[in-house]
Amino acid sequence: MSTTEELKNSPLHGLSTETLLTELVDFYGWDVLDAGVDLKCFRIEPTIPSCLIFLKRAEWARNRVEDFYLYQFKGMPKASEAELALAPRERGFPKGVLPKESVPQTVKSVEKFYEEEEEPESTFKSIYSNHRFRK
Repeated sequence: MSTTEELKNSPLHGLSTETLLTELVDFYGWDVLDAGVDLKCFRIEPTIPSCLIFLKRAEWARNRVEDFYLYQFKGMPKASEAELALAPRERGFPKGVLPKESVPQTVKSVEKFYEEEEEPESTFKSIYSNHRFRK
């Protein structure tokens, strides 16, 4: 578990799921978000309210979106294996570690990123999926 100071330094500290999702959709759009997180609610007639209902009920899906927010959108340092065992909101960052500027992406750039990061099927990067952000 991270210290209170480290948790306060997390970009997720005090951030609602609605605000997080709205930031991601406004910056990337639904197509890029679907390519990055691979959730059906981002693919089939997505709306903020319908996605929020799903994310509030499915903790595993919310954790995927929060991972994407932390490591792709905010560019925070890669989590260790021990940290990946924690939910994203339970992970902290040392004081002085600041989010980076968000980098615009396309569906193709996200797909290329995942192709380059492919690992054997049996290797798990987190307890939520075999990849940090998607299945």
